Amino acid sequence: MTVEATLQRPRIWSTAKGIVLIMLAVVAIWFLSPLSPITIALLAITALFFFGLKRPVWAMASFLVSQLTVTSYIVNNPLGIPISLRLSLLILVGLVLLRFRTHDKIELGPKAKRVLIPALVLLGLGVVSNLINSGFDYAFKDFRNILAGLLVAIFLPLVIKDLKDLKVLLGVVFIGITASALVGLVQHYHFFGFGQKTLTSGFLQQWGDQPRVPGLAESELELSYTLCIAALTVLGIFLTKGTNKSKRTLLGLSAVLMGLVLYFTYTRSALLAIILGLVALVLFIKTKVKPQIVLIGFILVIAFIEIFGMRAGISLGGRSASDQEESAVSRPILWQAGIAIAMDNPILGIGGNQFIKISPSYSDRVDPSLIQWEKERYWGFRTLGNEAIHNDFLNVWVSYGSFALIAYLVLLVAIIRNFHDSYRVSKNRFIKGLSIGLAAGLVAYAANAFYHNCLDTMPLMWILAGFSIGIFKITLKTKDQTQIPELPPGAGS
Repeated sequence: MTVEATLQRPRIWSTAKGIVLIMLAVVAIWFLSPLSPITIALLAITALFFFGLKRPVWAMASFLVSQLTVTSYIVNNPLGIPISLRLSLLILVGLVLLRFRTHDKIELGPKAKRVLIPALVLLGLGVVSNLINSGFDYAFKDFRNILAGLLVAIFLPLVIKDLKDLKVLLGVVFIGITASALVGLVQHYHFFGFGQKTLTSGFLQQWGDQPRVPGLAESELELSYTLCIAALTVLGIFLTKGTNKSKRTLLGLSAVLMGLVLYFTYTRSALLAIILGLVALVLFIKTKVKPQIVLIGFILVIAFIEIFGMRAGISLGGRSASDQEESAVSRPILWQAGIAIAMDNPILGIGGNQFIKISPSYSDRVDPSLIQWEKERYWGFRTLGNEAIHNDFLNVWVSYGSFALIAYLVLLVAIIRNFHDSYRVSKNRFIKGLSIGLAAGLVAYAANAFYHNCLDTMPLMWILAGFSIGIFKITLKTKDQTQIPELPPGAGS
């Protein structure tokens, strides 16, 4: 049997031309449909989940689309108990997987324990700390949030049975994020008068003449988080020549588009994150530096510069305090108070919702010049007592204690090790490029997490964790297979 006889002509929607047409259709529907953006997003999620009733990977695709759009949507139900769309979809995905468990062998792969053990430790410490410090109601709410993330990390590799499933998920995500970037571009330049259509009504008007574009997402921050990871992943596949020429051209153009729209979100931490991610991508490809060393090294460098800059009210994520908005000074104030609180409560922290309540009593542990500057600049407004800590590392440390922070760091290291192991073991250029791109994306995620509460906003870390497990599982199945290039249409006829 010849190679030509074993290959089928690719369907139109799996070609570069088809992918572009689908993205343009998404953008056209977004701007031209009489339906509201939220309704459009929910219909798309429902349609994808409908396909998931026959093939679980599509059910997970519907979840991923929900997290690119209506990530904080709350579902009304007859019981009157508010439940997020995130958790609702995950429960439904779990039911779909149960339905197929008698037909397909369900497995997580050999690298699952590396990720799931620190995740379970983080979950357990969060529950204990919240029960002691925050009460049952908040403990249950926070448990649901972390549990949802853990389910993402478990269900993603479960639905990925082979390379085809992996490409289905990645294709949906790529189309969604690239379409979101296209929408962001239209929003910025107000092409054809369509610029004002956003998930949150009136979102762009609040920024005046220089709006921070959200694309298909709920906010500019959420868009910037996903664009950082997606752009680096696309570049990883592009640089390793992980696909055919036409799709590589599409990947290159999409990376440029994502980078441009990332700038239009005007998110300072995202610009830093993409720079560090690019440096990490080069290090991973060109050197033999261990990925965990790169990740922890970058985190320590940012922490050192930020802590040093606190005294002068200067932030690596922005300009000096004298010529920028409130966030430039608020972060050093919040972080100094947070470090003091964590040092005073090193074992189990103070609970997940206690920082705003407790932080005002630590104002004397903050540089007095920052407090005075804030008092003169913003009259009666005070950061302490009104703002969350805006740093996931400090938030975990303050909320759940030192052991939880260690578990969180171990979890990040486990994810990046899984990606790097897939890159090292696989002979498939697509998997190699995907793995190294997602590893660089995790570095960018960690940089963003240093300036924002990403864990509470989007389950991106858990999605990366699930992909890290699933990709290595596929790597073992394909490591002895040579990569067969895609034939041009008609070549096998």
